[in-house]
Amino acid sequence: MAITQPGGGVSTAHVNMMTDTIIANLPADGLRVVMRALLVLFPEITHAFECETKKFVEQRALSSIIGKDKKPSLPELNKTQQIARSMLGCGLSFKSLQLFQNLVAQGTVLISRTSDDSQYELFTFLTSVDGDIVQAMTAVQKSLFIDTGTRVMDNGEHALVEALYHSLTSCYDTLKATEHDYPFGRSLISTAGILGLPRPTLLDAHQDLSKQTSLIPLPQQARETFQLNGRTVPRIFSGLWQMSSPAWGAASSSKIVEQFSSHVRQGFTAFDMADHYGDAEVIFGRFSSLYPHRQTIFTATKYCVFHPMTVSREAVQANVTERCRRLQTEKINLLQFHWQFYENPDYLKALRFLTEDDRVETVGLCNFDTKHLLEVVQSGIRVHTNQVQFSLVDSRPVFEMGSACEEHSIKLLTYGTLCGGFLADKWLGKPEPDIYDGSITPSQRKYFEMIRSWGGWNLFQELLTILRAIATKHKVGISNVATRWVLDFPYVGAVIVGARMGISEHTDENLSSFGWSLDQSDRDAIEEILIRSRRAEIFQKVGDCGAEYR
Repeated sequence: MAITQPGGGVSTAHVNMMTDTIIANLPADGLRVVMRALLVLFPEITHAFECETKKFVEQRALSSIIGKDKKPSLPELNKTQQIARSMLGCGLSFKSLQLFQNLVAQGTVLISRTSDDSQYELFTFLTSVDGDIVQAMTAVQKSLFIDTGTRVMDNGEHALVEALYHSLTSCYDTLKATEHDYPFGRSLISTAGILGLPRPTLLDAHQDLSKQTSLIPLPQQARETFQLNGRTVPRIFSGLWQMSSPAWGAASSSKIVEQFSSHVRQGFTAFDMADHYGDAEVIFGRFSSLYPHRQTIFTATKYCVFHPMTVSREAVQANVTERCRRLQTEKINLLQFHWQFYENPDYLKALRFLTEDDRVETVGLCNFDTKHLLEVVQSGIRVHTNQVQFSLVDSRPVFEMGSACEEHSIKLLTYGTLCGGFLADKWLGKPEPDIYDGSITPSQRKYFEMIRSWGGWNLFQELLTILRAIATKHKVGISNVATRWVLDFPYVGAVIVGARMGISEHTDENLSSFGWSLDQSDRDAIEEILIRSRRAEIFQKVGDCGAEYR
């Protein structure tokens, strides 16, 4: 077996018979758990894992394309989708496009051959493909901004995107004469954007959104707010990370817009997104541009640098221009900056360019640790926020970040506060989950590892039991107590609660986090559990805020 070494060389490895027997017979979900554990324990093998995966999926890609002479079936399309998703995971965004083009074409054929009884299953699948294509377009877009900030595709790349776009429009032309819904509305808009084409009017989406937004009344005032650079904003932001992938479920634009409207009506007027959260900026931008009370909405997005780049005013301005284009706005309320490479101090130059751009009302940070946040402050750059992970299970901000923020009037915007949904009543008394069960989300797989590092499932159940008692006392839910614990820190501006837009609705539940505080006996009871955890060890071994992403 030839294995690519991290340094680029190749060696021949022998797998002994007993180990090979395990690989051949261990159930697929067991293999996934073991692979994940190996990557956590030995992160240095990640590069080799990705290289070997790339070789495998590239070999399988062509064989996954279903020819015109073969009748497609849903199981076959599912297999093709798995390979295409794996290609996205490996960074092969352009190479995945031919598979997605084939999925659209074969899905269109399958619609006409599927009985009414099976239509729901098929359209659920095609809606997930729609979300996959949005994710692919996001990856393509990010790759085009690496280094210079310009958007240039070579002829081959352009041809791949254009072929996918024509496949999407062809599907629409085929279905418009029928009573079938069109399942690819989001990906059609995203693909047109990459090609620099006007937003497609095929779906009359503008008219549909106008109907949904024109009658919305002025939103309620949030029950708890804080001041952010002169703006009054709610202390719970609606997070749109889940729109980055259909792994959390996928919904149509109309359903997503309907949920935006629901959030706004109840006073949740602040939304957090990013340049790599799928089409979150695009759909939210269309919603807010048509919303009759746009001035009441607070839009927070991000400029994330994950790859080495040459920092220039032009490159930074190009990213701001792209954010404004997608959000359909002339000004961005809050632009949060993430920089992956601390060893390169050019992040200070990029931040200075952002603060000098009149289109950015407020500049914040994302996943900066205390040391580098202070370097930003000491350089004379004014930042107002830092977005970091903060929860009962990950309390790293209390060690250094909190005091630095208080001293320099910086507010934390916190995510992961509910640990992907684990800090909720539904998990009280439940056994440790199979993290590759179909009902488990990518967020939960991520935060389950944090729970294990923090103290394990048994101690986590003790924490839930204490939280349930406190929740009963205050007539709220466990998730509200977990949110309140974070909100009660003076340096926390707002908690970002992830929203599965168009999939599930929790605005009424989130409202119950406002209007009360934990008393001393509540905090003491929680502390009795936390003191038995490995919270300090997490800070020492994982590192300060944001270190887990570097």
